[in-house]
Amino acid sequence: MCTTDIDRRRRRKPGDIGSLRRTLWASIVTMESHLGNADPQIAIRAAHALGTLSGTYLKALELLELGTLATRVDAVETAERARER
Repeated sequence: MCTTDIDRRRRRKPGDIGSLRRTLWASIVTMESHLGNADPQIAIRAAHALGTLSGTYLKALELLELGTLATRVDAVETAERARER
């Protein structure tokens, strides 16, 4: 049996919300620069991509905030339990 390059590749580590947010933001900035392109096809495609990226970025922000909020609520609940004892 022969091994290929694909078999030798290592799996990538799963990303986190912070890195996803940074990547999406960089993509949004890139698409904004293409909105003023002289070629209308490129401008239309950039506008479409910008709309899609914006929605995805918003969801990533919500997940990040939700995770932060859950951590804070857990800390408050733990402190409250410790105070009751």
